[in-house]
Amino acid sequence: MGSTIVKGTVADIRFRNEENGYTIATIETDNDVVVVVGIFPPVGEGSYVSAEGTFVEHARFGRQLKADSVKLDRPDTLYGMIRFLGSGLIRGVGEKRAAAIVEKFGARTAEIIEREPERLHEVSGISKRLAKEIAESYGEVKAASDALSFLMEFGVTSNLAMKIYLTYGKDTEALVRTDPYRLTEDVRGVGFLTADRIARSMGVPPDSDFRLRAGVAHVLTESAEKSGNTFMPREQLVESAEQLLGEENCARLDDAIDALLLSTRPSALREVAFEGGQAVMLRYLYRAEKSAADKLCRMSDRANRSMPDCADEIAEFERVEGVTFHAEQKKAIASALGGGVSVITGGPGTGKTTIVRCILRLLTAHGKTVRLMAPTGRAAKRLGESTGQEASTIHRALLSDECADGILEDAVIVDEFSMVDVQLLSSLLSKLRDESTLVIVGDADQLPSVGAGNALADIIGSGRFPVTFLTHIYRQGEGSGITVAAHRINAGELPDLKNAGGDFFFIRAADAHSAAQTVRDLVTRRLPGYLGCEPTKLQVLCPVKNGEAGCVNLNTVLRDALLPERGREVAVGDTRFAAGDKVMHVVNNYDIEWSRGTEKGTGVFNGDMGTVLEALPDSGEIIVEFEDGRTVTYSGEDKFQLMLAYAITVHKSQGSEYEGVVIPLVGGNYMIMTRNLLYTAVTRAKRLAVIVGTEETVSRTVRNNFIRKRWSMLGDFILKAESDMVDLMSAGAEDGEKNV
Repeated sequence: MGSTIVKGTVADIRFRNEENGYTIATIETDNDVVVVVGIFPPVGEGSYVSAEGTFVEHARFGRQLKADSVKLDRPDTLYGMIRFLGSGLIRGVGEKRAAAIVEKFGARTAEIIEREPERLHEVSGISKRLAKEIAESYGEVKAASDALSFLMEFGVTSNLAMKIYLTYGKDTEALVRTDPYRLTEDVRGVGFLTADRIARSMGVPPDSDFRLRAGVAHVLTESAEKSGNTFMPREQLVESAEQLLGEENCARLDDAIDALLLSTRPSALREVAFEGGQAVMLRYLYRAEKSAADKLCRMSDRANRSMPDCADEIAEFERVEGVTFHAEQKKAIASALGGGVSVITGGPGTGKTTIVRCILRLLTAHGKTVRLMAPTGRAAKRLGESTGQEASTIHRALLSDECADGILEDAVIVDEFSMVDVQLLSSLLSKLRDESTLVIVGDADQLPSVGAGNALADIIGSGRFPVTFLTHIYRQGEGSGITVAAHRINAGELPDLKNAGGDFFFIRAADAHSAAQTVRDLVTRRLPGYLGCEPTKLQVLCPVKNGEAGCVNLNTVLRDALLPERGREVAVGDTRFAAGDKVMHVVNNYDIEWSRGTEKGTGVFNGDMGTVLEALPDSGEIIVEFEDGRTVTYSGEDKFQLMLAYAITVHKSQGSEYEGVVIPLVGGNYMIMTRNLLYTAVTRAKRLAVIVGTEETVSRTVRNNFIRKRWSMLGDFILKAESDMVDLMSAGAEDGEKNV
């Protein structure tokens, strides 16, 4: 069906979201009345608009024009001008005053307001001050319309055009014409490829300095977001940028990099020495790793390692809890009680939770205050339940009013630390006192953080802090199928696939199609009865997004099976959401508002899971209740931060634990199907883990110990900070000798 243009007057505004311009309006044309849905510029009843889009049949409201673009046009009749001026958009003008203005100036009304606004004073009842206000208000409305029209001329969607206008206001055209690549820094959701498309349609040359600088920043950003790197060697950066921008356009590429090294904009870079060459970093990642390294070293140097001998208290804990600590576990406890920074790492069942309970009890007994944290809501809930003390997510603690002036507790224990990226680490450390104790708990063999950096591995690898490696298995008994399978996988050994019973199973599926059907049957029929739980308590963990056994397809398969009666839906891109859908929020959004009873706040974070309470197609809103009881209403661009979560990638599952997990394993890229990915997936299971696939794929995955090396500077910065402190102490000692 082809595109249709509808021109007419806004007769009625049924709904409008002022934040993003999403509007449902009735438009009166010369011979028809049409309902138009889409992103509108600022309009009021009486505004004259031109909408282009496609007619669709709405299930409840009938025929509508789904608009790709809506422009505010100047009315072409005197009556239209009266309705426009009196629509409520122009401050100080109602219907009567609008009629008086048009009666005075006739067809020249728009020209008078734009070019000779002082003449409005000629109309009875309009003072010079009011004339100025009317002209300013008219100018604002016209500027919005002109800006949106300008952007749409270069292929910008109405939705994105409104976002850009809300960012730049009346300066939109001037700023975008000067440097369209600034959109990548200023407007959330605009990446290099979008800005490049706009720039090229505007005729910006491919070797423009603006394009070169934006391309360099894009390469580094992609490297951070997709590969977790906090820097790139300069030679590699140049090579990747040339591939993106075209080598023939890159004669001044080194100059572009040097310019970004001197810049003060968000895309600014830093350069540091690296293995005989130079490493280039985005400035914000440089600051995060450098500040984290400095703070960790200061905390370690302030540590009081002379904590009283707690052997009797540990023995009492063992007696009360009915446990016996091995020497490695007692070492972990002693390191934590000694203050500063210490690390406890080990796989499932090695006693990490019991050790944390003991540390917490002994610190409290010695009058120390302790705060418990984890990266995700699920991990925080589990930590709180296992210790009997409230735990929060790191984000929630950092945003809380009580931590506005810093985290004042004597000690902080952070669980599931492998998930912590360098930016989150830096933010957390900035809130701690140098005298604080930080106990880091995690599994170094799991996948690294989704965000940039390699914090846990770098802290351990620096050799600067006490680290305890737990190897002995305790949890659930040494015969636990999940625990034994996880440790065999981690050791590069094939787990038992003979299904001897218990909590770890393998089901053969010859290909992706049969794997998808088996997963559907397990989640919807077999496992809920076996475990006595709702299907939503199960989690499908996929190594990949695409393909029949990838999370995109399995989300559709499971959604259709579990919610065949969908009811009202809201489409977001290619995904449709309805009440009852299991969803995940997939980016950190510090500004989005939530409510929980009478409590209100802001911030929803990557990995938070919930259920759609209601989908409202009229307004395009989606109401979600998260697992901790917070309710969020999603509208506009925020809706794109939701995804269906019947099936998720293994990376997205980090820090979480589920009643049962189902893992489709039927082939995939060598660099993806790795031992630590399968290990991470299996260790997410609380009561049951099921692998669906072929023995060959399981064996190949277990043997594949490929670990993509991340470029990160935290370890180097820690060693440099330690060296600087030693030099400073030596200099101080020499000065002291001179003064004697």
